[in-house]
Order: sequence, then structure tokens, then C-alpha cells
Amino acid sequence: MNWILELDLLSGPLPVAISLLGAAALGFLLARRSGRWLLFAAASAAAAFLLAWIACWAAIHVFFLWSEDLPLRVVAVVALVLWAVALGGTTALAGVRRRGTRRRAAATVPAAPWPAPSPAPTLRRRLLAVLSTAVIFLTAATALNVMYGDTPTVGALLGRHPQAIEEPPPALQHAGAPLFMGTSVAARWQASPGLPAEGRVLSVPIPGTESGLAARNAVVYLPPAYAAAKRPILPVLVLVAGQPGSPESWLRSTSLVHQLDAFAAAHRGLAPLVVIPDPNGSDNANTMCMDSALGRADTYMAVDVPAWIKAHLDADSNPAHWAVGGFSYGGTCSLQMATRHPELFHTFMAISPEREPALAVQRSVTVDRAFGGDAAAFDAQLPLTWLAEHKYPQTHGWFAAGAQDATYSANVKTLRAAADAAGMTTGGASFPGGHTWAVASEALPQGFRFVFPRLGLS
Repeated sequence: MNWILELDLLSGPLPVAISLLGAAALGFLLARRSGRWLLFAAASAAAAFLLAWIACWAAIHVFFLWSEDLPLRVVAVVALVLWAVALGGTTALAGVRRRGTRRRAAATVPAAPWPAPSPAPTLRRRLLAVLSTAVIFLTAATALNVMYGDTPTVGALLGRHPQAIEEPPPALQHAGAPLFMGTSVAARWQASPGLPAEGRVLSVPIPGTESGLAARNAVVYLPPAYAAAKRPILPVLVLVAGQPGSPESWLRSTSLVHQLDAFAAAHRGLAPLVVIPDPNGSDNANTMCMDSALGRADTYMAVDVPAWIKAHLDADSNPAHWAVGGFSYGGTCSLQMATRHPELFHTFMAISPEREPALAVQRSVTVDRAFGGDAAAFDAQLPLTWLAEHKYPQTHGWFAAGAQDATYSANVKTLRAAADAAGMTTGGASFPGGHTWAVASEALPQGFRFVFPRLGLS
């Protein structure tokens, strides 16, 4: 049954089939017996679109759930759901309502002129109306998933993706030894027989000892070489998820673990130690990866996370062998770490980063909520500010975005130009798609080809 789990939910026949089912369900709800019903359908469609537009506008401009206006296609999907509820609910309940009202009015009210009201729907039609509404809900959910790429396969939907096991990493083998490696791990490592074919994925707490941040568990990938009786001292890649999201988003929404295992299989079991911390604390929180009134996320990422890695993993402490990367919010965070903390990270990978961190469309809202209205304090932490004021001759950065993602492609162009001007060595690529996890997953192989040699892995 593996072929079922591998069915693609983002492209190919399954999303198309679901869309066709949704169209058929909508057609069933529209197919009634009178012109009066068509008038109701048209009026409810207009009302649904208006309500959807108001709800999406309020989500961005009143509740500040996202830092950008939602695209029109999202509004259209929300409107479709509301319209389906109106059509399906009216069809399902009409028979109950009419049965009671007709008994009271039959003796006194003459038959209505054209267009005559439709006969009360049968039980079968009412059940089909409920089913059709559910199918349209499924169609809408599929459309949103295609837009954002959160769940790429049926297996991911059912939880059949790499799972992080809640247990601490194995005891250190090199405790107390100098861990600053001047040479690459590829040059030092002699593979031992009996290594596992795959790495291990753990879920571990990384406490906010210095920052006070209440973070969720981090995800840690240990490559096959880490299971060796005499394990190597390995380089480090810190990854950050998008927002909303969690460290597990990298496991569910991308081929990260598969890509790491494939690299290890081709390189004698070697791959980086990958640590995916949580600088937000919840799916909907947004610390902007800064120290601000919203939390000390910069301190968490730059102090607490590196301290935990060095205390619990046999990790190379040479910053030339440390990289940071991420998608969307995480891509922004990776550039923030690389610019504000070049003593920690010499390499970064920014996939679809923001031009600057944001809580809302209005910049003033971001400044007010995070810095009490102090725009200078906000500007002082921005990557573009640091890139304009400092030089980074030792830093290497890789940028990527979706070809159909106009906003974030423009962000990449601006940020990469600033990085080049600041003396960084940069690379980049564009991939088909919009602002979606599918682009992040597609970008990983090329991103790794840029990052991993600089970590000493090939």
C-alpha cells in the first residue's frame, strides 16, 4: 500500500480529481427546481465573497495573524466554503422548515405565482447536500494545501513521515577534548563497518536558560556516522521553520531527512548534525527572531541553542563548520543570525526570506508592539542595516525563492545585492512555485551542495 502513502497532494491526478469532485458537488447544490433558487444562489455567492474578504482583511489588519495581505485566491477559497455552507445548509434544512410552515399556512395561503417554490427536498437529497458540502470543504482544504505545500503526500497527511523520538542524544564520546577542528571531517573520517543506513531523528528540549524563552522541543538529526563506535566530531546545521509552523514542519513538509540520509549514504555515513530549534514558542507566536518586548529570541538562538549543542553533541566548535538556514520566517532568521553573529555562523541558507521581520502589513504596528514605537531600535537589528554597516568576507550565503513568488523573489534580489556589497560570497537559485514549502523542499539539494562543502563534508 506504499503507493497510496506516496500519492502527491500538491500536483498530479489526485488534486485534480478532488477539484473535479468539488465542481460536481457545487453543481449538485446549484441544481434546484426554480428560478428563485438561482436568485438565492447568486445573492449568497456575493454575500459569501464579501464576508470572506472582510474576514481575511480583519485577520491581517485587525488581528495581525500574518504580515502580508492574503492573496485573492485565498479569499476565493474562503468564499467558496461559506457559499457551500449557505447552499448545502439551506438544502438540508429546507424540508424540515417547510413541513412545519405548510401545515399552518395550507388553508389560508393560495399557491404562489411563478416561480413556484421547489418541492421539499427528499431525505436522500438532504443527505447528498451534506455530503456535497463536505466534499467542497475537502476541495478547499486541498486548494490551500497546494498553495502553501504544508502536507505534500497522503503519507504526510496520515502522519507517515519521519517522526522525532522523544529521547536524549547518546552520551558524548569526546567530552573534555578540544572540539575546534581545523580540518574537514571528510579528511579526518574513516568509515567503520556496520553503520546504519539511516540517521536518527530526536525530539529534545533546549531550555531558554539565558533568554527565558519558553520554546517547544527541538528536532535533532544524527547522521549514521554518529552511531559509530568511534564517532567523528561533526559540523552543525541549524534550521528554522516558517511561521506559522514548528520544528516538525521540516519533517512533515519537506524531504529533509531523505535528503540527509541520501547524502550520508554517498559520503561514508557523514552528514551534519542538524538542529531545528523553536524560537517562537507556539505555531501562532512570532518573535521575529529578535530580542524585543515579544521575547529574547535572538539570545535563545545565539546563546542557548549553541550552548546546548556544545554540551550535548560531539559537534565541531569551529564557526567555519557551522551553518544556519531556514524557510520564510526561518530564512529571515538565518540571515539575522549570520549578520548579527558571524562569530557563530560562517554559512547560511535563506529560502524565501522576508526583506525585514514583520508582525503586520503596517510597519508601525511591528515597531509599536515589539519596540514600543522605537523605530531606531528596530532598525538596529535588521539584516539590511548590518549589511550596510559591516563587512563579512568570511561569510557564505545561499538564497532561493519561488519563481512565481514575486514578493519574496524581490526580497532575495535586494538581500543578495546587499550581501554581495558587504563582501559575502553568495549563490542562489529560483524554483517553480510560490511561497510554499514545496519550494523549500525542492531547494534543499542545491542548497546543500552550496553549504555542505563549506562545512567540510566533501
